[in-house]
Amino acid sequence: MRSLVRTGQALGLVAATASVIVLGASPASAEPPTNDTIENAVEITAVPFTDTVDTTEATTDAEDAAVNASCGAPVTNGSVWYRLEATAPAYLVDVSQSDFAAGVIVATGTPGNLSLVSCGPQSIGFEAVEGETYYVMAFSDDPAVVGGQLVIEVRESGPAPKVSMTVDEVGRVNRETGAATISGTYTCVGEADLTLVQGRLSQEQEQGNVVGDFEQLELGCDGVTEWSAEIVPESGSFQRGLAATYALSAGCNAIGCNTYETIEVVRLRR
Repeated sequence: MRSLVRTGQALGLVAATASVIVLGASPASAEPPTNDTIENAVEITAVPFTDTVDTTEATTDAEDAAVNASCGAPVTNGSVWYRLEATAPAYLVDVSQSDFAAGVIVATGTPGNLSLVSCGPQSIGFEAVEGETYYVMAFSDDPAVVGGQLVIEVRESGPAPKVSMTVDEVGRVNRETGAATISGTYTCVGEADLTLVQGRLSQEQEQGNVVGDFEQLELGCDGVTEWSAEIVPESGSFQRGLAATYALSAGCNAIGCNTYETIEVVRLRR
């Protein structure tokens, strides 16, 4: 009986001690990500590169504010840094899959002396110089949100596509509608998210100038493509004879746009 009492006393002592330990324990405090500052920027050694990081405890500092002065983001809350030595002519940085409104700033230089290259919300592109070091800062651009689950992707991209175009010397007039149809070729080399040909056809007539605009979209970027546009005059009717056309072609991607302009004389026939 005495041993049972002693056993019970021992168990009670263990339980009481455990309670004291649990009650006295304090939860581990969360810490900022290791790349919270530019000095500890994560090195991007290969692309495509993807990283997911909790930025709810990340901070913002004077370095962030200095580079953002040239960008103008509302805030740079919960910023984290990455470093990339360029080996490609252009890159895309995408933070759109994050669970908060995220932005990106890309800069060159050294910590404390950065020069802005590009910035924007969700996804940006920038042309790079091989061997140059680029600092990438991802952050919350919402003043009410410190951060969250940041998902950042970096991949290579081609530069803005190169474009050119031609306008055929002869076009057609529809006698019944007064509309004109002109055509030509569009050349695009590279990667493009948007391609277009647009312009204006103008014809001097006795009663005044007859003009109409045209636009062709989604021409692709696969070399040489034929284009054709029907141009409805703003007033009056196009007639047989000479007309002048101002035409512009463009090809754009996340890095930027290239354009090509031409002014040609077109003979309109029925």
